[in-house]
Amino acid sequence: MDRPLRVKVKIFGAPSFALESKELTLELGENATTEDLLKTIPVKDSSYLYVVRKGVRLNSSSKLNDGDEILVVPPIAGG
Repeated sequence: MDRPLRVKVKIFGAPSFALESKELTLELGENATTEDLLKTIPVKDSSYLYVVRKGVRLNSSSKLNDGDEILVVPPIAGG
């Protein structure tokens, strides 16, 4: 049986500007990955965003865990 897992997501930078809240709590399937999370958040183009858990950038196939706190940020460039 597929048990849902809950993750807290904080969205930073330009992707957050059109959102009502920059913090979301999502309920995903038991074997959810970073890719599943990005398909769920209400951001136009999530393909360029970094997904970070505990200071480590995750790849698209990284498994999520119940209770994770995830940061979603655009890449940052500067000079």
